[in-house]
Amino acid sequence: MGQIIIQILSILLGSGGIVALFLVAEKKAAAQLRNTDKIDDKWQRLIEQKEKDYSFLNSRYEDATKKIEKLYDDNSQLRTSLDDINTECAVGRILRCNRIKCDDRQPPFGTDDNLNSNNNG
Repeated sequence: MGQIIIQILSILLGSGGIVALFLVAEKKAAAQLRNTDKIDDKWQRLIEQKEKDYSFLNSRYEDATKKIEKLYDDNSQLRTSLDDINTECAVGRILRCNRIKCDDRQPPFGTDDNLNSNNNG
């Protein structure tokens, strides 16, 4: 039995079997490192793509926000304009003549001059 072990050891040592075992382990470790590097590269590309996507979406968000703010400003201006027009319309209704188709105009609250003097003083 001891001779068999000695023969196996001499075969392994003589033919470089132990060295081959170390080389196999070394090759396996190198292959694992290459695979890890490939995975790292894929993750780096994925991260770069996501950063580009984020940048693009962020710029679109900023553009949309600016557009919304502009629309709010336009809406505010239109509401102010509508308020002014409605006020002018109400004043016109107050000052319209009570008599239909007449040359002698009689607004219900007096003339325009009386109305302006009441507002100013």
